[in-house]
Amino acid sequence: MTKVLLVNPPFYRFLNSHYNANSLGIAYVASYLNSRGHDAWLYNADFLNNETFLNQKNLFKGFVDYKKFFKDTNHEIWQEIVDKIIAFEPEWVGYTSYTANITAIDIISKKIKNLDPSIKQVIGGVHATLDPLILDKLTSIDYSVQREGEHAMSDLIDGKDPIKISGVVSRSESGLINNFDADVIPDIDNLPFPERDKFWGLSDEEKLMVDVSYICSIRGCPYRCNYCASPEHWKRNKTQYRSPKSLVNEMRHVKENYWNRKKEFDYSASANTKSKNELIIKDNSTVYFVDDIFTVHKERIKEILQRIITENFGMKWKCEARTDHLDEEICQLMAKAGCIRVKIGFESGSDRILKSIQKDETTDDMRKGAKMLKDAGVPFTGYFMIGFPDETDDDVRETIKFAKEIDADYYSLSVLAPYFGTKTYYDMIDKGFELDKKPWEYFFHQTGDLMVNKNISEKVLEEYLALNELNNNKKGYV
Repeated sequence: MTKVLLVNPPFYRFLNSHYNANSLGIAYVASYLNSRGHDAWLYNADFLNNETFLNQKNLFKGFVDYKKFFKDTNHEIWQEIVDKIIAFEPEWVGYTSYTANITAIDIISKKIKNLDPSIKQVIGGVHATLDPLILDKLTSIDYSVQREGEHAMSDLIDGKDPIKISGVVSRSESGLINNFDADVIPDIDNLPFPERDKFWGLSDEEKLMVDVSYICSIRGCPYRCNYCASPEHWKRNKTQYRSPKSLVNEMRHVKENYWNRKKEFDYSASANTKSKNELIIKDNSTVYFVDDIFTVHKERIKEILQRIITENFGMKWKCEARTDHLDEEICQLMAKAGCIRVKIGFESGSDRILKSIQKDETTDDMRKGAKMLKDAGVPFTGYFMIGFPDETDDDVRETIKFAKEIDADYYSLSVLAPYFGTKTYYDMIDKGFELDKKPWEYFFHQTGDLMVNKNISEKVLEEYLALNELNNNKKGYV
């Protein structure tokens, strides 16, 4: 039996907020390792024993303070995290990665290597998949894993030669050895449910504050939005779908094992407004289907919804969707099945921009979808984003007008950060933007920085961000 600690690095804590949900990528790896006789635990370095969160407007404002943490590698937060990891006495440490937390992983892994060189360190997740040369940048990490990590991590821990493990990048005297993508797991229904019990460093009371109601029913996304990392992370032609039966079985498992405990707060990003500066989470009995697009394939989603209705779980839930996947029947079934929020990526109110970002939807599609949700009584969040390379003030004004027109129950606003590995990232490098010289921690979409756009005026940017004020008059779940 090998001791393994799988780490979600800090991010929101640097913005004066935090993130208390169960990170499903490493939770799946942990459960798979535990099913094979190892002792794998989860450590969320973004967890805080706190019921209030910054609202979105104040997350944007926190960017100035956020940058300071990465210039002070001796800050007490870094030391706290390293102490927690070392106290576990791990033989292996694994980190889940996205572009904005690469610098955090670099800082932590160097400190771990300095304290105990015998600990093997592995990086997986989105950024590790998209950057096969990441080990050249993270010199204290021993291995990286590209795409699905369950089998690759298990083989590493079991002592299999790394150069023979699909998906593992390792070092040799002559440089990096890249075994390319991990083999696709043929039937994800056969994976054990993600780990929901073994949370390192939390008291029994704090464990009740972890939102374990996240569920994933799809691995991948069949769409091609050029600002999104998912098509490259998973590969569009490798999208995998769990069966409706497997999905409903996990809902039953969550309800029977985790919803009968005394819980007071929900940290699933479902928030009620407390004040202009903070959000407070009141109810933690909400399932969150965290797929890129839960509603892919209409007949499949109808079967899932019918099964949820038949089971009569009485479980509230929310999901991500596209408007062009909706019809009147699906919206009505959602309402009947207990859906309290659909999160829709509208992104832009300009059809010109929607075409340029390869969204494969039009504003007319979106209007129709929004209306069907409203007619069925299903609340929805509107995701919007500006800062695309050729976007103008006029395009942004169309977005502002469209956002107000659809009258979403909540607005989630972003400014484009061209994630490493996306088509937009490489297109902008080709056009002379020095994104490859920018610190990794700058790559998140709530900085307010127009990273690749020189057309949008400060005045119009402020008008766009003022859509946040509409949330002050809304009530309910994000």
